Formats: sequence, structure tokens, C-alpha cells
Amino acid sequence: MQKPWPLLPLLFVLGACDEKELNITQVCQEKPGLCTDLVEDGHCRVERSETILARYGEQKLPSDANKYRLLIDFEKYSKCMELAKGIEHVKLKEKTTARVDSYMVSLNEIKRLTDETVSSDYPGLLYYHWSRHQSREHLEKFERAAKAGELNTPDLKFALARYYIEKDKKLAIQTMLDALKLYKAGDVVDTDIYTSLTTLYFKQNQLAESYHWALVAQAAGVERIEFDLILKSAKDSSALDKDKIETLADQTVAALESGQFKPPVF
Repeated sequence: MQKPWPLLPLLFVLGACDEKELNITQVCQEKPGLCTDLVEDGHCRVERSETILARYGEQKLPSDANKYRLLIDFEKYSKCMELAKGIEHVKLKEKTTARVDSYMVSLNEIKRLTDETVSSDYPGLLYYHWSRHQSREHLEKFERAAKAGELNTPDLKFALARYYIEKDKKLAIQTMLDALKLYKAGDVVDTDIYTSLTTLYFKQNQLAESYHWALVAQAAGVERIEFDLILKSAKDSSALDKDKIETLADQTVAALESGQFKPPVF
């Protein structure tokens, strides 16, 4: 059986970079119930904020697209809290308990949303139910949606790219680049695209491209990227012109910020 959603852990560990908290304070003042059951103690701050915003959006408009976003954000929050709940407070035991409670909230919400969306034909949810639960029926529907050209948002294109990783790495890369083209000025880009490109190019020994996307990922706030691994692999290669690639990475970051991304030429 083909592995669903292969992980790409080789070159990076994601950090909780600062992101715009789009009126999170106002959201929590207006709808405190969306916030109070998710502990606020310094850990998983970005993941908590994104989940609250997604909760707000799903409550205002419980569409399949909003449920998909909320599922993904709850998963990220849940994974973060799973680690954070293990941090023992010597003097503040209640914080550990609050983290466990928040973690359980995330699991319950993931189950609720999973149950609610099992019959959805929204492409993102089709991919979700296949990749998490190995549902062949959902995969077949997702493949049909892809062939029909229905994957026309960055997150859906990235889902398709992840599907391609084990089948055709070059096609996976091209699909990720296509996903980046769909972001508009001011959009927050999913940094998993950058880190996935970094690893995929590295595995194909395209070190200039790998270094470029590692730099873009770093500029977006991804932490602990293994630059040394890339540079060491290129030690005897004349293909890695660091100054040129760094300039190209700056241009890519600017293009993404302005919503004018075009795949860089090396």
C-alpha cells in the first residue's frame, strides 16, 4: 500500500514563528468560548491563535472549506500540545493540567470534525480522510477532483503535491510551485511547502535549489534548518554559487509577498 502523506523530516524542524494575529484579541472578546478551553501559557501560541481564528470562521460559516481549515489547525495545535503537556511545572501544577485539558479538547474536536465531514466531496477533506484513515473511496474521489481541475487553491494544490511525492517527485515539485503561484499579496504561505521543496530537491541532489528553498524557509521563520548538510554535500560541487542563490532567494521572498511568484531559474 502506498504511504499516505509521506513526511519529510530530513532537513528541518518547524519553529513557532511570529505570524499576524488577525484581531485575535477581538475574537476572544466577542466569542470567549472559542478561546477559554485552549490554554494560554506561552506554549503553542501561534498554533492556538490560528485554531481560534479557524474556529471563528467555521462558526460564522460552517462550510466544508472552513471545516477543513479547522481540522488542519486543530491537528497542528494538538501535536504541539502533546509535547507541551509533558513539560512538568514544579510550582504551577495547574498549568500542566490545563495543557492536558486543552489537548483533550483538540482530540475531541478533531473527532467531531472528522465525523461531520466523512461524506463531504470537498477535495481537501477527501485528501484528509484518505491520508489519515487510508480510505480508498476518498482517494478515488480526490483523484477524480484533481483530473477535473478542481484543486485550484494553494492548500489543495499542496495536498495534491503530497500525494505525488511517492509516485513522481518531479511532478510533486512542480505542483508545489504551482501552489505558490496561487498565493496573493498578503496571504500567509504554508511554510511546509518551502521545507518540502528543500528536502525534495536535496534528495534529487539539486543542491542549489535545495539551498534556495532552505533560505526562503528561514526567511519565513522556520528554525533549525540543516544548512550544513546541504553545504557539505555541495563541498566538491561548483554548482553552488551561494551569493547568487542568496540574491535569488531574496527575490523569491519579495515575489511571494507581492503575490507575483514565478519559479526561479537556476
